[in-house]
Amino acid sequence: MLGACGGGSARGDEAADAVVVRTVAPATAVALPVPVQRAAAELFVVGFGGTSARDASVKRLSRRDWGGVMVMRGNVGSGGGGAAGRVRRLTAGIGGRAVAAGFAAPLVFVAGGDGAPSLAGLPRGRPVDARSAGAMAARAAWTVRSIGGSVVLGPVADLAQSAGPAARSGFSADPAVAATSTAAEVRANAAGGVAAAPGAFPGQGGAAQDPSLGPATVGLPLQTLRQADVVPFTAAVRAGAAVIQMSNAVYAAWDGVTPATLLPEAYDLLRRGTGFRGVALSADLNATTATTGATAAAAAVQALRAGADLLLIPGAAADQEAAYQAVLRALRASPTLRTRAAQALARTAGLRTQFHG
Repeated sequence: MLGACGGGSARGDEAADAVVVRTVAPATAVALPVPVQRAAAELFVVGFGGTSARDASVKRLSRRDWGGVMVMRGNVGSGGGGAAGRVRRLTAGIGGRAVAAGFAAPLVFVAGGDGAPSLAGLPRGRPVDARSAGAMAARAAWTVRSIGGSVVLGPVADLAQSAGPAARSGFSADPAVAATSTAAEVRANAAGGVAAAPGAFPGQGGAAQDPSLGPATVGLPLQTLRQADVVPFTAAVRAGAAVIQMSNAVYAAWDGVTPATLLPEAYDLLRRGTGFRGVALSADLNATTATTGATAAAAAVQALRAGADLLLIPGAAADQEAAYQAVLRALRASPTLRTRAAQALARTAGLRTQFHG
């Protein structure tokens, strides 16, 4: 979903960008499926303020061909008609404005956990077993679909270590138990027409703190990660997970400094270690900055290079625009990165075909 950059018409800029991709990219590169301006936007999932399609912050979304938007608690609002009805009108309005601007309606992601919208039917608390996990996910899928959602951020596949960030949100400290319940939720969501996005890969149950609150280290060696923390994610993949979300934790198994969402090695473990072929969603790149000390824009480019297919920036609008511009510049400059982006967009297109609408 596109906005004009510099002088001239947006459509004219798109045509020029398309020529650049065809003439600069080497024969071995993969061409982008859309002009580079649109491709850059389609790589993002963005949050937004506002509770009505009439709000300025919501209207702003139609300036770009965003790949997805994320509905959170603050988007529910109040008033007559019920919360679900209000959010459904909101998401329908976002999609309608996008189509009117000449773009595809964005995928609608619904936040899980503490950020979940205040809607009846979105469960609270942790299920006690796989049967209840599946039942809760089935109810949640119905609600997510009813508000126009396609993807729900969850379940938490991290091991529920007693002193870790998933102590109260994870299913179990036992990898086998966590795997069974994670898979049950993934299957139940898919049966309800919703893609689950288990997180946070490769597992942050052993982190020193919640990575969303600040720098957090997982001190486990790689072999232990494979044999324990990665197990629920492998089960999710086997259950048909279409999306996996990456972690903002740093891992002693690698350099102990770089968040997993920015590490090629973490994406390699996801792809090769679990056989995952779906969409790799970055961690919250606004939160990534607390560890890296850099900007969300820099994190977006680094995450794309590392292997992320969708780049999540819940807010603010200025960060989203700066990240978009950074990715756009990087795509224009690098045929290799355009090939990486084309791969990411192909995976997202598959997600859209299966779950959108």
